[in-house]
Amino acid sequence: MSLRVGIVGLGVVSATHRSALQETEHVRLVASCDTEPSRRIEGTAFYTDFHEMAREEHLDAVHICLPHHLHLEATRAFAERGTHVLCEKPAAMTVAQWLEMRLFEKTYGVTIAVCQQNRWNASFVELQSLLGRAESGPMRGIKVVAAWARPYAYYQSAPWRASMRQAGGGCMINQALHALDQMLQIGGTVRSVRGQIANLSGYPIEVEDTACASIRFDNGAQGLFLGSVCNRDNASIEIEVTCDKRTYAIKDYALWSSEDGGINRQLMVRDPTALDGKTYYGASHRLLIDDFYKTLAGAGSRYVSVESAGAVLCLIEAIRRSSERNETILWEEIT
Repeated sequence: MSLRVGIVGLGVVSATHRSALQETEHVRLVASCDTEPSRRIEGTAFYTDFHEMAREEHLDAVHICLPHHLHLEATRAFAERGTHVLCEKPAAMTVAQWLEMRLFEKTYGVTIAVCQQNRWNASFVELQSLLGRAESGPMRGIKVVAAWARPYAYYQSAPWRASMRQAGGGCMINQALHALDQMLQIGGTVRSVRGQIANLSGYPIEVEDTACASIRFDNGAQGLFLGSVCNRDNASIEIEVTCDKRTYAIKDYALWSSEDGGINRQLMVRDPTALDGKTYYGASHRLLIDDFYKTLAGAGSRYVSVESAGAVLCLIEAIRRSSERNETILWEEIT
């Protein structure tokens, strides 16, 4: 018996979801929704209002691929009708919204997952398996660099991206969220954050295009985050972890290891090439989506729950608050 599935929001990233669904067993895409009728998916019931879709369609699961400000509202609309939800990142725009969203699972008895798919990247999975081993030694530092390019036309083509009210932020929540999430998966509980945000492009936008932060973890590790969309091109995300005995670096979609600080590197594993979507999406949407449906069948174990997805929103809010106050923010102030 196939699960009845819908997609809300038929923009760029939805194509990656649709492609994954075509390769997922026991699911059938039966409904779609977008405010632009020309995006109608042939063979599905089509709606321009997701509230109407939630009322009219008896769905087992729905994929939410909407602008950020609609994630909470759309998740509620489907969850309260017993529909499981897979929401594109971010789970919500603010910590307050996230706290509201995470209640939906218990209140309505549904599973709510979030697309923070880079946790499934082969390079990242291997990195996690190497940390903590005797041959690595204790972890001392984590550096994350996300240097991408977004011209003004990017914001003009979808004005919500430039709006704090509709996007909830700029480069941190939109481009660097996955890298920050990976930093937290590696580093664990945060102790304190000191950060700065800026608009270096000079574009007339409300959201930040550049951010940096010094992050201290409870285990004593020092974290450094640098993120910007003012780069000339979209560079690959860099994640460097310094341990007493080895340095590990994810760069150019591969994991490298060295014993001399990176002078002589050994290739450990390379990520598969993305088969659809943009290169910087990575190739792990399919793995995350497959695990989501395995979870619904009682066999999954690694899906990114709405509870798990909240930590990165707390970190982003801490960086923003630190910049506004020009002071160090303790983790308990946010959480």
